[in-house]
Amino acid sequence: MEDEDGGKRVRAKGYGEVDWISNLPDCLICEVLLCLPTKDVVKTSVLSSRWRNLWKYVPGLNFGYRDFQTRNAFPIDYSAFLSFVDRFLGFNSQSRLQSFRLECEFYGYDEPEPGDAFVRRWINSVVRRKVKYLYVSDDSCDVVMPPTIYTCESLVSLTLSGLTLPSPKFVSLPSLKVLSLGIMMFADDDDLALETLISRCRVLESLYVRPRNYLCDNIEVLRVCSQSLLSFTHVADGLEELVEDLLLVIVDAPRLKFLNLRDGRIENFILKNPSSLVKADIDTEFNLSCGKKFDPNDLQKRNMIRNFLVGISSIKNLIIASSTLEVIYDYSRCEPLPLFRNLSSLRVKFYGYTWEMLPIFLESCPNLQSLVMGSTNYQEKEGINILSEPRRVLSSSLKYVKIERPLKGEAMEMKLVSYILENSTALKKLTLCLDDSIKKEESVIFRELLTIPRLSTSCQVVVL
Repeated sequence: MEDEDGGKRVRAKGYGEVDWISNLPDCLICEVLLCLPTKDVVKTSVLSSRWRNLWKYVPGLNFGYRDFQTRNAFPIDYSAFLSFVDRFLGFNSQSRLQSFRLECEFYGYDEPEPGDAFVRRWINSVVRRKVKYLYVSDDSCDVVMPPTIYTCESLVSLTLSGLTLPSPKFVSLPSLKVLSLGIMMFADDDDLALETLISRCRVLESLYVRPRNYLCDNIEVLRVCSQSLLSFTHVADGLEELVEDLLLVIVDAPRLKFLNLRDGRIENFILKNPSSLVKADIDTEFNLSCGKKFDPNDLQKRNMIRNFLVGISSIKNLIIASSTLEVIYDYSRCEPLPLFRNLSSLRVKFYGYTWEMLPIFLESCPNLQSLVMGSTNYQEKEGINILSEPRRVLSSSLKYVKIERPLKGEAMEMKLVSYILENSTALKKLTLCLDDSIKKEESVIFRELLTIPRLSTSCQVVVL
């Protein structure tokens, strides 16, 4: 381009016109593409000649059988699915593989070579290629994993769901830090298989187990023994009614900092060496759901609950379901609760406003500073009417309270707000949410909230 004097002008590209991606080296582009689903990575092959084969060298696969559904969603084009994974693992087969994520399901697949044979071959292949992050899920629960899954020394994270695992005769997973197992079973009905696997993962830090909530699961006693474990999650996903057998959980992990327990049918939970525990998320009724009542004469149940509460009493941060609080309240009528001296932050997940059992627990938290009252999406339950009993003033350390469920002005809601304001000596801020159906400026409820007497003269009420 020339100016009026015949000289050349060079127009600088604007910021939005710079093709930063094309200036990156191939190895860095492959690292970026590693974060995308493989089906989207393959689509980049049409961008230019440079991108035509670039997707083949991405050091990871993130694929699922649903990516090969026909136009009417079913059936699955298994031939295309199996062929693609085979070809992908054949590309650059001598290079290392960072991640392999596969969701498979072989319902209706009827070919000479069974589907699980493909999966075993793929697992053996990615193990040879030093995979670091492995995720395999089978909706049909028919795939049997190969023994090589236990000898992948490069593996950092392993997630398996809906699979059958071989008995761990030999385990060498020196790099494995994250282990997630769901809806799984072990071959030969080996009761000690999971315990053996966990104990031989020498650097394991995070464990997620979702046992016995599906017909292909055969675990009845869950033992977690680990000297390195920092986080343990046990979840049953609300399907306890499908399982009649009770479950015993034993956790011996002296470095454990976080515990997430969500399984209402646990008969006994034994927590050994709990001194390092910092945070817990508890939602269990200790097999007292479905109409079962706490029996104060059941000394075994009382001892179990006492030992569990003592085990978590040193934590600083607690999330707890109101169903668990109801069990604790019933227990407190027989024996005093242990003191939660270190607890500074508490979140309670309520079924509606069945919060009446909360005060008795708050009396055991002398240093609590923050209280959040949320809600769950479960079915509403009737509250237990205990507020007619005299209650002491709330902890003198409680400074911040938030009620997340939108208020509609119901009697139990107003009673809760009054209880907090009239019994909190050091409260600095109470945050409330009004239901969308209520206009804050014109609401009688809003004006009533502002007139409730406050024991703390410095308390600020914030209505959202």
